Amino acid sequence: MAPGPCLPPHFGWIKLFADSKFSVDNTMKPLITFIFSLTSFFFCVSLFPEPGAAAAHNDGVYIVYMGAPASLKGSLKDDHAQLLDSLLKRKQDALMHNYKNGFSGFAAHLSAEEARSIAEKPGVVSVFPDPVLQLHTTRSWDFLKYETSVMIESNPSSDSNSMDAIIGILDTGIWPESESFNDETMGPIPLRWNGTCANGQDSSTFNCNKKIIGARSYGAGEIKSRTPRDMMGHGTHVASTAAGVEVKDVSYYGLAAGAAKGGSPGSRLAIYQVFSSQNGSHGSTVLAAFDDAIADGVDVLSLSFGSSSFLEQEFINDPIALGAFHAVQNGITVVCSAGNDGPNPGSVVNSAPWILTVAASTIDRVFESDVFLGNNKVIKGTGINFANIQNSPVYPIIYAKSAKKSGVEENATRNCEPNSMDQEIIKGKIVVCDNEDSLYPQINKQDEVKKLGGIGVILIDDELRGVAFNFGTFPMTVISSKDGAKVLSYINSTKNPVATILPTTAPTNYKPAPTIAYFSSRGPSTIPKNILKANPSVLFHSTLFLPKLILIKLYQMGCMSQPDIAAPGVNILAAWIGNDTVQTLKGKDPPLYNVLSGTSMACPHVSGIAAAVKSRNPTWSPSAIRSAIMTTAAQTNNMKAPITTEKGTAATPYDFGAGEVSTTGPLQPGLVYETTAIDYLNFLCYHGYNIATIKIMANSIPDGFTCPEESSIDLISNINYPSIAISNFDEKAGRRVNRTLTNVSGNAKMEDAKTVYNISIDAPAGLDVQVVPDKLHFIKFDEKSSYQVNFSAANPLKKDVFGSITWSNGKYKVRSTFAISSKSGSVALDKK
Repeated sequence: MAPGPCLPPHFGWIKLFADSKFSVDNTMKPLITFIFSLTSFFFCVSLFPEPGAAAAHNDGVYIVYMGAPASLKGSLKDDHAQLLDSLLKRKQDALMHNYKNGFSGFAAHLSAEEARSIAEKPGVVSVFPDPVLQLHTTRSWDFLKYETSVMIESNPSSDSNSMDAIIGILDTGIWPESESFNDETMGPIPLRWNGTCANGQDSSTFNCNKKIIGARSYGAGEIKSRTPRDMMGHGTHVASTAAGVEVKDVSYYGLAAGAAKGGSPGSRLAIYQVFSSQNGSHGSTVLAAFDDAIADGVDVLSLSFGSSSFLEQEFINDPIALGAFHAVQNGITVVCSAGNDGPNPGSVVNSAPWILTVAASTIDRVFESDVFLGNNKVIKGTGINFANIQNSPVYPIIYAKSAKKSGVEENATRNCEPNSMDQEIIKGKIVVCDNEDSLYPQINKQDEVKKLGGIGVILIDDELRGVAFNFGTFPMTVISSKDGAKVLSYINSTKNPVATILPTTAPTNYKPAPTIAYFSSRGPSTIPKNILKANPSVLFHSTLFLPKLILIKLYQMGCMSQPDIAAPGVNILAAWIGNDTVQTLKGKDPPLYNVLSGTSMACPHVSGIAAAVKSRNPTWSPSAIRSAIMTTAAQTNNMKAPITTEKGTAATPYDFGAGEVSTTGPLQPGLVYETTAIDYLNFLCYHGYNIATIKIMANSIPDGFTCPEESSIDLISNINYPSIAISNFDEKAGRRVNRTLTNVSGNAKMEDAKTVYNISIDAPAGLDVQVVPDKLHFIKFDEKSSYQVNFSAANPLKKDVFGSITWSNGKYKVRSTFAISSKSGSVALDKK
């Protein structure tokens, strides 16, 4: 079904994942259609708000968010119970979820009037419609280790007592029989684990073990009918990437052969199935999983999904931001994918400052399916196909435009759109198709040529050239526009042009790598210009019922430069479900390992590293772990040159945050930036929330804390984050930013803790950057030292500029990136 006439402004994820036979999204085409139709509908509705008609059109499931757990809220602790009691007296079957462990609130079937009324009750922070969230859908670890490894001390300076980290995976479930989850080498389950193995109707076959120590499912229907077994593959792939044990001699039907392993093979897994095979995941379900995970005792939470960038909500309306806020308050590191709406600027999602947000990069392995022309020229192509055709160029080749049906537009024909080509001309030939129409993904072009009797397809697309899509047994490959011109020149200059499409190979050591994947969502994060008190009834449908608050739909450059970090997310081999048929080649057994791409795949790489850091440093906070990961990232590729985007231009912090994640550097970073509870409270103040709302949200607030009188969104730059982002930069006034570092080298016994760090500055032309002091002296372990960074410029900035400051003591390098946007808030970027 084609999308309706009102299309969302960004739908790159449709282009990427609807195209692919191996992508998780293609194995659930009804889900794609449902999500795309739903998001298109919401986008259309938001263009034509009718506040007066809201009550007639907004009945459904609403999330009622009430901040910190009732047990921590003193005089407000009865508000939750009273609201629920009143609701259930009116509607016994209204309740969907009750949140009471990590935070307070519930999800229920409500009319718009009921939602509006509840929004005004004491203790209620926000009431909002239950959103539908979408998935952001080996060699990667070997590549990371080779590219970013540093020497690690045999006697670490951090906490001496390591621990088993527990990674919570919110996704589509897990296939427990996969060898990636074998528990033979695992010790006893940690005593601190409070979770359960709720295997539901699958109790006879679904078994937890010492690797998968917990599993929950949140599907619709009675509890006994639910099962955490993965029927889609995505969750199994993600879980094995984060924490799978090493399994030797695996491949996808012979491709990418080698050993598969996760980032933290010794970590335990707790599975929270929030997606089913029929539906997307509702925000209320995600919040229920967060609530359980906090009580269960996980150390890291990994979420490879989120909203589309054009539907991203205010923090108090965003289930992931809310759940993560309370998880971090409970010492849990939350890692999320940045989204697949790239390369559009400002498309990053999951950008709350308490979330570690991950972009996707390539690795040095490609899936190559070349075109062999009759003139003996070989054209490099990308794709996975197991076609059984001759390797010699004996098949006639034609440009689709030459097969135009009468009365059809040429543009439709050259893009191989349905019903645009003459079957008699196409039959028996390899067809060259353009891919400039977003409404018909490449799978449609493949199907159309195949239906008309064509032998194969050569697709011209510069963006998709960087991702290997799975075409099964049909001969198909993707080439660049530059190479496309060579193919068309051969066709036009030859009387009887011929070619063939060669079967896929998987060479390694490809250069340059990494590059930033074209689909990876980009920064800067966008945040509302302000939040004012007003009557909530005048809000757009998608932001209804913010009690005493109104969201002004004016956006500026944010004061956060997320994504935070980049990790491998292209052509990643990992575990798969054992009963799959969509990916199975004719006459073959189902694949036990599969190849996927997306920021979904990048996220668990970082989740695994975060778990490894937590295991080595059990007392570290989520912000210390994030700092260690960000400040030790790499900015160069395997050619020792700066990492680039898919277009070959130098990547900036808007593309890859701090850089490409290191597997070993975060284990011993030297210094860390601790983002404190006060920082996050101040962030909420600067963001526009009043102190009454903040007191409801926070687990605890220091005595006497209040929002600064001059709270401004510009002050967000001063929270103690590992990177620096400044919006609305005024070159005349300049800007001063404060940061504090904590010494984590040496140990608590004062051994090897004394050290001096010197500053080095990498600043762009036209921007003056001064750091005071230029040396930091540390005498003991866990000692803190602060500094100021002063930014100024003689002339106005004409574009956003980037640079870094690095503290080094000769052994450790602690690097912080910065991004400065002009006073006008322009997003004109110069990456040359």
